[in-house]
Amino acid sequence: MKTLKITTDNKIRMIDINMSDYKAIQKELGGHFETVHTKIMYEYYKAPVIMLVDEEGLWKRLPLNVVGSYFYGTQEHGNPIAGDVLLALVVGEDFTGFTESDARQWMDKLLNDFPILEEGEE
Repeated sequence: MKTLKITTDNKIRMIDINMSDYKAIQKELGGHFETVHTKIMYEYYKAPVIMLVDEEGLWKRLPLNVVGSYFYGTQEHGNPIAGDVLLALVVGEDFTGFTESDARQWMDKLLNDFPILEEGEE
């Protein structure tokens, strides 16, 4: 399954990851993770897209993630997202990745809408 990873250095890239394997997600994010879903994200994606984030990112003093913080609503409440983020799609009570064509479409949209982002290497 494909998903998108947005890093703290403003790179976005498509990655392959088994969204059913929490250890693979932990390895990709560098630790225990939590899911984040906001009204901002739902309005942007027009779909039940969530972010997977390092739940200890601030405590670990990871760099801030500008795009992740925007989707989290930092501009409204002041609490940022620290560390890299993965995007996922909610399906029932679970989450999954995207098809390759959907991942490419979302990546192109994000690159267009967030000029700070650059396409990273796969």
